[in-house]
Amino acid sequence: MLLHRIKAQYFKTYSSLDLDLSVEPEKPLILIGGANGGGKTTLFQAIYGALYGLSLESERDFYEHYNTGSRTRQTLTAQAIKHITLEIYFTGQLVDTDAMHIVTRRYELSSNTHHSSSKKHEVIEYVQATFGGLKYAYNTAMSLKERQKHQTEIAKIIKANLPEELSHYFLFDAMESGALMREDEIQRVIRENIENVMGFRKYIQLGRVAESLTKRSHAERLKQENEKHEYMRLLGEKRQLESRKTSIGEELAAALRFRAKNTEVYNTLKNDIEATITLTRTIEQTKKELETIHSKERAYKSAVEGFINKFEEYAVLPKIATVFQSEIALISSTKNGIEHQEHPSLKVQIIENIIHSALHYLQNTGNISSASQELEETLIEFILETNKNTAQVDRYEFLNNQEVRALEYIALRKDTGVFASLLEQKRALIQQQNRIPLLEEQLEEWRAHTQQNDYSLIRMFEKNEATIDFLESEQKRINTSLEELEQRLATFDIDTNDTTTPQHEVLQKLKPFFLETGEMLLQAKKRQIEMTMMQDLNINLVPYRGVIDRVEISDSLGDMTFKIFHTSGNEIALNQLNTASKQLVVQCLLKALHEYGEYNPPVMIDTVMGALDEASRQTVIEHYFPELSHQTILLSSDSEIRPTGDFDKLKPFISRAYTLQRDKEQQSTTINTGYFGKNL
Repeated sequence: MLLHRIKAQYFKTYSSLDLDLSVEPEKPLILIGGANGGGKTTLFQAIYGALYGLSLESERDFYEHYNTGSRTRQTLTAQAIKHITLEIYFTGQLVDTDAMHIVTRRYELSSNTHHSSSKKHEVIEYVQATFGGLKYAYNTAMSLKERQKHQTEIAKIIKANLPEELSHYFLFDAMESGALMREDEIQRVIRENIENVMGFRKYIQLGRVAESLTKRSHAERLKQENEKHEYMRLLGEKRQLESRKTSIGEELAAALRFRAKNTEVYNTLKNDIEATITLTRTIEQTKKELETIHSKERAYKSAVEGFINKFEEYAVLPKIATVFQSEIALISSTKNGIEHQEHPSLKVQIIENIIHSALHYLQNTGNISSASQELEETLIEFILETNKNTAQVDRYEFLNNQEVRALEYIALRKDTGVFASLLEQKRALIQQQNRIPLLEEQLEEWRAHTQQNDYSLIRMFEKNEATIDFLESEQKRINTSLEELEQRLATFDIDTNDTTTPQHEVLQKLKPFFLETGEMLLQAKKRQIEMTMMQDLNINLVPYRGVIDRVEISDSLGDMTFKIFHTSGNEIALNQLNTASKQLVVQCLLKALHEYGEYNPPVMIDTVMGALDEASRQTVIEHYFPELSHQTILLSSDSEIRPTGDFDKLKPFISRAYTLQRDKEQQSTTINTGYFGKNL
């Protein structure tokens, strides 16, 4: 089987996809790069869906797969039919020859009006297939009888190339395969790989069918006996229980895989429920912190504008006051002294009375001969002039009182530190502004986290746990019932020797024949698988490189085991290997099964490096990927297969390289040639 092309319209992140997947014989690799969430897994799902179909049971299922970007961009009329289309081209087997196969699956959302007041939407699948020159077509709107023939033929031809139940062995997620190993299930996984891919399980199933037919033959031989009806009833009950047991086994295996795959996510989400509340508070606190910074920015801007508007008051006047402080103090002191000095306290009338009395006294005592009017006036004038000369001289009489008050105001103006305060405010603000990008980035991440978490997985996981408990209990009950039925069936006395028929003889031999055939095939294939795995593990399993002496697969299909031995002779316990090493063991097994199995499909690996360390990465790049299959599709991010170094090592083996580019605004992924800017 060889993939040539995959097309998709309006499927999840792909509005329109047309990807060439053909490879050259000497270049088996196709490398497809993209960021996480860019559409790698969706491409994986598109190929799977094109081969086996999508499970779209309801309008909700349809819109979960419908390209949201297209849905919002298109202006759809009421009559327009929305659709999802997948188309795959591949070379595969048709009878005994290889031929080109094309399978197209189109899903339309249509509406059926049952009542005038209600409209019910349903999803219709249209399938067209060309296998060589044979053409088939059907749709789910047809009756079962009309579509059954073509539906069966299409499924049969696809199954002949790669059965759906085996597809996950060749179209798989490397990280998921590593996750399955965390539950100590590696022996079970290895056993299931060998039994299914190598085709051994069908011989076990054929043996069971043979046993059932043998029991039915016993019932036929009891037609003339009264025990027939009871035997048939017990046999029918046993078949139902066995069928139920098989069904429960499959359901339990699926539930256990779901548990293994989602345990870590479940625990994370359980913690996230509580963390989300805290995270919401943190978001609000961060928003307040950002608003506080922006508020301080506005306050600082306003303070700077105020400083500029009052620059003279805040900067010039304090400087003048400092320089001319002493001179202003002198002027103020002088002016205040003059303003407050006492004017002559002796009034003219008082002086005149004193002078008049004094002269009269001197005359009476004989000190003067007479007190003339002229002498009295002369003395009064002298005293008044003398009193006047004692007043302070005003050297600043050119300054009026208003100007003096202004100078005093200047002297009182001191440097209030406004400019220094602004500088300190600026320094603190710059530090806070530098945090804005980090705060905004954290805010977006936290918002995205609260929006992206889908806590419905918690309900699904807990429901799955309840299902596991029920199925395990049911499995025990059925095993007990089967043991009781076997004991009851064994009590019937059936003389097969006396009434043996050729048909009955054949039926009795069929079960051991099929089991022996399976055992023989296992013997024929197991040595090849053991040798191939030993060689690959000695190269790829870095912690044990070159020291693996042998790989042993048990001889019995009924109790199949897988062991690895060190050159020192001891067994290397599989459960003691780390996750990366377990992943490599499974991948080396995949390579061996691909080489010796009944099918020859391409291999498609998502999350290619899984949990591998650096040494294991380089080994896988150099020795594993180039030799894995005739066509290997690798879906990788630039942190797994790195554009520098890793790409150059794989380049000689790469036929095509693409990079997925997701447009978040348009909600759509486009594909560019080359791997993260590196071309072939």
